[in-house]
Amino acid sequence: MSRLRIYTIHIKPGLAEPYEHAEFVEEGFNWYAFFFTGLWLLYKRLWWQAALVIALSGVLGFLKVEEAMQPMSIALLQVTLGILVGYHANDWVRAKLKRSAYIVADIVSGENILRAEQRFFDRFTASKQQHQNLYS
Repeated sequence: MSRLRIYTIHIKPGLAEPYEHAEFVEEGFNWYAFFFTGLWLLYKRLWWQAALVIALSGVLGFLKVEEAMQPMSIALLQVTLGILVGYHANDWVRAKLKRSAYIVADIVSGENILRAEQRFFDRFTASKQQHQNLYS
């Protein structure tokens, strides 16, 4: 049995069809952000977070080259940095969407992103149909 994942759906009011450009953001730990920390942040255009993580990684690399710390300590700090980014990554995406005038339209669950999208759009079309029936 697969576990259910929770997604927040963000839309930007004012667009002609805001639901067609909905952004789905999963709750919880982000494994992609953990494994591909700097690249993931750049891909998501989280510039300040990416700059900070890249700078911290550079400092850790410098400490490793200069042998200022034990290699095991540096590795532990790198893993810790990845864990912190993994836990905060989706919240940073939500904050970026909020700064870009997106609002939370719904919260859905599903076994994966496709099932969550299906559930959201099924609800959306049902409510749209009900709205049309009231005013026709």
